[in-house]
Amino acid sequence: MSLSQPVALLVVPLVAALAAALVLLRRRRGAAGLPFPDIGVLDRAAVPPRARRRLPAVLAAAALLALALGLARPEAPRDVPRETATVMLAIDVSGSMSAEDVRPYRMRAAQDAALAFTESVPRTYQVGLVAFSGSASVIVPPTTDREQLRRGIESLLVGGATAIGDAMIVSLGAIRDAQGGTARPEAGRILLLSDGANTQGAPVGEGIARAREAGVQVHTVALGTQEGRMADGRPVPPDTEALAGIAEDTGGRYYESRDAASATEVYAELGSFIGTERRMQEVTHWAVGAGLLLLAAAGAAWWRWGVRLQ
Repeated sequence: MSLSQPVALLVVPLVAALAAALVLLRRRRGAAGLPFPDIGVLDRAAVPPRARRRLPAVLAAAALLALALGLARPEAPRDVPRETATVMLAIDVSGSMSAEDVRPYRMRAAQDAALAFTESVPRTYQVGLVAFSGSASVIVPPTTDREQLRRGIESLLVGGATAIGDAMIVSLGAIRDAQGGTARPEAGRILLLSDGANTQGAPVGEGIARAREAGVQVHTVALGTQEGRMADGRPVPPDTEALAGIAEDTGGRYYESRDAASATEVYAELGSFIGTERRMQEVTHWAVGAGLLLLAAAGAAWWRWGVRLQ
């Protein structure tokens, strides 16, 4: 929490000084005694237990502090809908994506997850598609046309090696082109789904370095199980360590999806996450509301337990 007008909190020491003065005044009056020994008056003015007797003053002081906080205009971080963004879906289409450890097979699960993502992000976002195997290429440039994006996702075919480094570099280029030649870190994201290790093209470290330089987060999803095998029996486990490292080094999030349902859930969650941003918003009304409630409680406590002469 932060304060846009912290000078208003100068009223706090004034409230404390006033409270101290009232306590001293009460003690002096108590020490002076009563000018007349009227026992009937004393009975009618009998005070409640000490804790109850002090409650109205405590509540009133708390109310003044809360109102002073309201004058200082406090701000708190909140997740609010992001107005614009450019997101690149980078999907692995290497030969290992034909493995059937994720039903019906990895590529179909990835496509369904990507389609779910297109439904979860705001319509004002530009979303593009990069496919990578032995190299990476832009299938759909960043666009708000969801039908074009769906057609691009459905057209993906498997075959070839895995070039994760190239996928990040090509995705960054597409983001820059869509944003006028300069990637805006607050509005550019890459979602990279893969089931293997980088085997061709630019090193992963180069892709990470360029993403960090541009300030663009790369969220990664590892698809498949460690028991995954090709039709010929060749094992094709996902490189979870490398994909987790990409996300960590670029400030993104890392997920593991071992079945089609979890892949879809991950992309839906990423859509919701990317669709919001954290901003400081004024919460003065909460402080003022608390102050007014405390004032009402102080009045009720004084009416119930305060000293009254009848």
